[in-house]
Amino acid sequence: MGAFHVHASIADRVNEIRLQVETTSPMPIGAAIDELETLLLSESLKVDEKRAAAALYVRYQLLIHQRPDENVLRELQGLEDNSKDGFIIAAGIARMYGISANYTEAYNRFDAIISAPSIHADVKAYALIYQILTYSEGQVFAPNAELINTVNDLLITHDLSRLRPLYDSIVADYYQSVSAFDLALRFYEKSLKGAQAANQRILESDNLYAIGILYRNLGNYDKAIIYFERAVEHDKEIDINYSEFLAIYGIATTYYRAGDLKSAIALSEKVLTHPLSSSFYNSEIYRLKAEAHLTLGELDEAYQSLELARQLYDENREDEQTTWRAQLEKTAAYITAARGNYKLAFEQFEVFHEAYLQAKKYEDLELIESANLVQQITQEKERANLLENENKAFEEALLLKNEAQRTQRLFSTLLTILVALTMVTIVIILILLRKSKQANALYLSAKEKAEQHSRLKSEFISNISHEIRTPLNAIIGFGQTVDKRSSDLQTKTLTRKIVTASEMLLQLINDLLDFSKIEAGKLTLAIRPHDIKSSIHTLRDIFSDQAQRKDLHLELNIDENLSSELMFDELRFKQIMANLISNAVKFSQEGSVQIGISLIEACDSHYVLHCWVKDNGIGISKENQAKLFTPFTQAESSIARKYGGTGLGLNITNNLLKLMGSSLSVESEVNKGTTFSFDITFAIASDVEHVASTDSSDKLPCTLAGKRVLLAEDNDINVEVIKALLEEFSLELHHVSNGQEAINAVANNQFDLVLMDVQMPEVDGLSATRHIRQTLKMHTPIIALTANAMQHDIDECLAAGMNAHVGKPVDKAHLVDTLRRYLTAG
Repeated sequence: MGAFHVHASIADRVNEIRLQVETTSPMPIGAAIDELETLLLSESLKVDEKRAAAALYVRYQLLIHQRPDENVLRELQGLEDNSKDGFIIAAGIARMYGISANYTEAYNRFDAIISAPSIHADVKAYALIYQILTYSEGQVFAPNAELINTVNDLLITHDLSRLRPLYDSIVADYYQSVSAFDLALRFYEKSLKGAQAANQRILESDNLYAIGILYRNLGNYDKAIIYFERAVEHDKEIDINYSEFLAIYGIATTYYRAGDLKSAIALSEKVLTHPLSSSFYNSEIYRLKAEAHLTLGELDEAYQSLELARQLYDENREDEQTTWRAQLEKTAAYITAARGNYKLAFEQFEVFHEAYLQAKKYEDLELIESANLVQQITQEKERANLLENENKAFEEALLLKNEAQRTQRLFSTLLTILVALTMVTIVIILILLRKSKQANALYLSAKEKAEQHSRLKSEFISNISHEIRTPLNAIIGFGQTVDKRSSDLQTKTLTRKIVTASEMLLQLINDLLDFSKIEAGKLTLAIRPHDIKSSIHTLRDIFSDQAQRKDLHLELNIDENLSSELMFDELRFKQIMANLISNAVKFSQEGSVQIGISLIEACDSHYVLHCWVKDNGIGISKENQAKLFTPFTQAESSIARKYGGTGLGLNITNNLLKLMGSSLSVESEVNKGTTFSFDITFAIASDVEHVASTDSSDKLPCTLAGKRVLLAEDNDINVEVIKALLEEFSLELHHVSNGQEAINAVANNQFDLVLMDVQMPEVDGLSATRHIRQTLKMHTPIIALTANAMQHDIDECLAAGMNAHVGKPVDKAHLVDTLRRYLTAG
């Protein structure tokens, strides 16, 4: 490597290195990177010679997902220009910023490269592929569906078959990121086959490892280990033990998932000390070690691993805002709770949820919804309808032909012409029939894909809902307990704010569920008597701190004549107003936010109200106002990055108003502010309804003291929440940690009622309930107490034999009302 003069040119040497990497076994990519880096840093080479070496150097660095030292990165930045090699270097630098989790810089660089007018088609496709990967890693999924189609068109139009295996692998990564595992597996296998045919051995390793990760995520741990071991075997074909490191990491994380914690902890040390290890992998390993030690009751070791994970995240991934980082604070709360310091644990849970909420602002929830797929379905349906209309026209022509045949004896001179026309007509009809069948088949295929994507979306929403509801149960439950027990007014005020804000956060989570219900036409309103003034004052208290932090003044303008209780769904009305107030505060930097309700019409039976929220914020242009109520859409693409948000709020708000017989109006001017308003009619509550609404459901009858209740729950914090909520009722509460223990307890003891979690180790709550009903033949009331809160989850609980369902976070009034119903029955 030291005698460059023996080569005709640096370009020739770079080409020799490329051929050696593609044809030599084991693949000398590590040696190639070292030599190319030496050329890159050489002071004796010309700029164009360095640029040729740098273009191949960045390609190889990206293959092994590595970023060079800062001095090398500066040298690379000096070689960017509008040549083909210069664009390749620029794309590599953009991806390297993504590897370091500096996503904002990465996105900006990719945008500049792809929009350059002189960029070659193959380089553009190359840059787009790594932009898709970077978006997926940054959990920004919305642009990827369109980018994937753009790259596919480039590959087909310009015959870029060499990039096809890499493209398939990146598409698979995207589908795995959004939990479309069947599509991910299909593309991984396609990429693996293509990489093998093209002798792209690094990409083969990536696919073997990725398929192992996919099976791990699906819970098929045995199959995951098989693919990781294949990756280790394949490592013999590469000179830097690249596959070995990835496979060890994969096996260690699989052991954690499978519950083999001792083996996982032991193998983690090999990952942490491996030469190719990095802060990305080490931070994840330390996080898993912390959770493992916590499970094993090794609290000091758990805390030590947690601190190391925090340090690596904060030092090396400081620009990355994801739920992974927030998860560390959740683990910290569990460790603190295990040590018995529930007050500090509660505070750490607040930190976790604040961090989680901030991270979620940067995670696009569009997921698998593909506008292109919907457009294709629409086009094919229109084409099928057009063919059907044409068929009808030709059927009419055939009838005319038959009429002509009846008169052909009188017009023998036209016989030849009529026969020819008949043959042409038949041929055309056959062709059109064939096209119609093809169009219908394509439509059915697209429909099946759309239904599959809808199912995957629902499963994803259900899983996210469960993961967030479980810790929210602790926050709301402990908050209500602190509020009830504390005698300090300031403490009670702050605690009520925490509980109310947590309930609003829960409602934000429910937005996705609401959107699905609205789409399916299954959302209904719960109309009860409520004080609308109290509802608005509650919202003002929730948003007051947020407004004060931005020096905004919240002004309330509520008609003084609103004195009666009105009949409306308070939760949905507050959800509507909260969405409007939240947007007003978010998009305003100074001035005030006005919240108003005026009385338009007052009758004996009802009020007609005019409600509005007005701000002095950034405003909305006329052209962008037309798409405000489109789901997953914001006025401008830059708004999602700067202000966050899913694009669902106004769509849900408008649909809720339609359910109430109203609609949302907007008046806005850019840089001057926006006013959202609506007119709505609410009935006046009667005296009977008012009395019913004030009947307390918080207390069980005193005669229920001593009732024996079995609580089946594997989460210790949730157990503490339930005990705290029910402490005042003097129930005899017995706790078990899984379904099998619940079965044994019910079989050997007399209980008046069972509170049953669904997701528990060994035997889950559904299986335990079926055993109690079908095998033990017992009819003890069983109440589902679970974070699985979607309609199909409730249906599964009832089908298994449970009597009722109470969702987490637990609403105390609902729980108490349910207990009263079944503990006093008969």
